[in-house]
Amino acid sequence: MSKMANSKDKQEQSKDPMYYVQFGYLLNRTGSLGAASMSDVLKEFDISLPIWQILLILSEFGEQTISELASHTGIEMSYLSRTVLKAEKRGFVARAKSAEDKRVTYIKLVTGGRQMIRKVLPKTRLLRGIMFQGIPAADIETTARTLSIVYHNLVSSVDAISDDINRKLIVARRTGKSDKE
Repeated sequence: MSKMANSKDKQEQSKDPMYYVQFGYLLNRTGSLGAASMSDVLKEFDISLPIWQILLILSEFGEQTISELASHTGIEMSYLSRTVLKAEKRGFVARAKSAEDKRVTYIKLVTGGRQMIRKVLPKTRLLRGIMFQGIPAADIETTARTLSIVYHNLVSSVDAISDDINRKLIVARRTGKSDKE
């Protein structure tokens, strides 16, 4: 097939409403299966997926406020606060007041959290290898960029979507961050 015909197919495909339905369906289906698979891996370590997300974010970005964690995880603030409390009780994280503003509390990774990450990472890397088996690195990078743009577009266009906004979109808008930041 020529490049011209292939390009024409892509243009026609994007006008087909089923193309977007299929994209959303595949995205949701893949995300759900990925989360379920990761949750199964984490069961061995008696750790929930939200706690795992918190540990990884704190490991990557350093101490965070609840709002910053909500932005990174997409978890609602009330549930996130309870999850952070559970992680704190397990010795994974600690809370500390800001030196500049006593109203601000930071959550930081502590030794128990770093130890848990080191314990769990080999299994999560194995899962990642299974998920991306046979997919070229360039395709994975393109997919990640595309999903980042889709996420940013949704966060930026919250008001245009509906007057009755989903709570996850409210969290994304409230924190004023996208995953591009």
